[in-house]
Amino acid sequence: MKGIITLIFQLLIATIVFSGCIGTQPENISYGQPDTSTNYGSIVETPVKYASANDIEIGYREFGSGDPIVMIMPFAGTMDMVNDTFVSELAGSYRVILFDNRGMGYSSNNNGTFSLSLFVNDTAGLMDELDLPSAHIFGSSMGASIAQELAVEHPEKVDTLILSSATYSLDISQTDVLKAKLQAISSDPEANPVLQKYAKANLEWNGTYEQLPDIQNKVLLLTGTEDLLTPVDISLEMVEMIPDAQLVRFDGVGHCGEQDLGAEYADRILVFLS
Repeated sequence: MKGIITLIFQLLIATIVFSGCIGTQPENISYGQPDTSTNYGSIVETPVKYASANDIEIGYREFGSGDPIVMIMPFAGTMDMVNDTFVSELAGSYRVILFDNRGMGYSSNNNGTFSLSLFVNDTAGLMDELDLPSAHIFGSSMGASIAQELAVEHPEKVDTLILSSATYSLDISQTDVLKAKLQAISSDPEANPVLQKYAKANLEWNGTYEQLPDIQNKVLLLTGTEDLLTPVDISLEMVEMIPDAQLVRFDGVGHCGEQDLGAEYADRILVFLS
């Protein structure tokens, strides 16, 4: 019980540190509620399914039908925290699959060393277990890093790539704030060990800068002008480097903007996929 309480506390701290990823709804704006016209129910009320992949049990949920969209969670994020409207809008036209990264939420952890490559293999393994030869891949923040690596390591599994609050590296000046936050978690003796391992995995990531021109998938970059962790300048660089990429900027929006503007982000994705 003490371990569970400690983990919850650490997740709350991470929520504050990465509040854009987990998000609160903007004042006087009615985002964050399911659209009744395409309402597939609250995420947290939807039963969790499990798949054995890459030596762990991965908890996942499915919504809608059609071509699959696989969503990769951000640092300290779980599928319970995803914006209901964002998923509901997409599930009106697609089969949306959310899953928890290893050691988070409903997914188990085999206590091995964490790395971005490991998370890529978790994602690929889940897709194999669900008989998905390929899918549209959405990733937010850390999830966007994993999604990029999936496109590099397993391009055949990626139909299109949708990246929210992305960066191609943590070793650039634009990500100094993000890097400092991860370093603080990594070096904090009181931090939850799972979050420490995630922080270290991100800090040790080599990035995708050299591989960006080789990504042949159609790519959508979503960024907010008020994102302090992965500033818009990074996406402006990436859209120039990836051969078939387009960029959508949301004014006044911070990190992981789909958490605050679920309907708007979903709309841009639907246009991109149409």
